[in-house]
Amino acid sequence: MKRHLFLLAELVRRDLALRYAGSFGGIAWAVLHPLILCGLYSLVFSVIVRVPPPPDFGGGYTPFLLAGLIPWLGFSDALVRGASSVTDQAHIVKKLSFPVGLLVVSSIAGALLLQTAAIGVLVVVFSVLGVGKIHFLPLLGAYLLEILVLAGPVFALAAGSVLFRDLSQLIGPLLTVLFYLTPVLYPEALVPDALRGGLVLNPARDVVALFRAGLIGTEAPPVGRLLVWGGALAALAFLGRAFFERSRRVFVDVL
Repeated sequence: MKRHLFLLAELVRRDLALRYAGSFGGIAWAVLHPLILCGLYSLVFSVIVRVPPPPDFGGGYTPFLLAGLIPWLGFSDALVRGASSVTDQAHIVKKLSFPVGLLVVSSIAGALLLQTAAIGVLVVVFSVLGVGKIHFLPLLGAYLLEILVLAGPVFALAAGSVLFRDLSQLIGPLLTVLFYLTPVLYPEALVPDALRGGLVLNPARDVVALFRAGLIGTEAPPVGRLLVWGGALAALAFLGRAFFERSRRVFVDVL
């Protein structure tokens, strides 16, 4: 166990080092990149389109947007990097004998560390502006639910990307669709009643809602719904990991 934890820490450190190797800004881009995107979305949707914040939040649209968008960027980064973690490091898989699943876990962990750094900057900004208040319980729940949402699909996609190379080309478009179907840029209250039933099938909706509850104090999802999601996603994580372990026997031959 200690050996695996040490190896995981080294893989995360290596992933973060390689991600920004040779760039002048270095790891600062982990914060600058999401802030640039947040600034752009804020300009478009608060100044041009003028999307209103939810009625129960009086802090304005921009804090509402930032509290949901930064976690979403971390979520999508973890999904994309985790899904390609085995194919991107084929040279390691073919030459070394070690738990290949750690490549997937390290990719998710690295993305969540960068997400946490960006959220830390956001908390400082909110504190200076006097917007919102940190609530640690929903914030902890948000991370736990995010990990559960990621685990099953990422393990399945990591294995599937080795067996079917075209799968990696579909992840980007599917994430774009999921992004606009998740209340990130707009409050859930703006979703028409005819389409609101689709939100029930989207766990990312509750991940974003929990992060907002933890960062700006908006209403958290019902506990009962979160418990149902927890059980369903835990089962999905088990199935995704089982598929990965079953498929990894042929990784060396396919890669």
